[in-house]
Amino acid sequence: MKVESDSLLRDKLIERLKGKGIRHFVGPVWSTDGVYRETRGKLRKFRNSGVLAVDMETSAVFAIAKYRNVRAASAQVISDVLTENGWELAFGHQSVRESTETLLKNVLETISEK
Repeated sequence: MKVESDSLLRDKLIERLKGKGIRHFVGPVWSTDGVYRETRGKLRKFRNSGVLAVDMETSAVFAIAKYRNVRAASAQVISDVLTENGWELAFGHQSVRESTETLLKNVLETISEK
């Protein structure tokens, strides 16, 4: 079963971020329940197909939204970078905290619009 974000909700958030000049990227997320089981081969495959991030929650949120017939979208702040040489951890960095605050503010404003 293919699961995706709601295009209206996603587009509204993208438009808000663009309008405020907030740097962002739009693209697919590799969602897996295999913690730390990303192989170099999988990394290359997904990177070469345009995947921008890896997480554990996005596909589950989209599947539940599809089942419940509700809208869902995903917006993420990248806190760690997966490379062919391993993980580069940045979760506690000030820039990650600031980006998270900015994103949350804009998501709340977007879903509060009528």
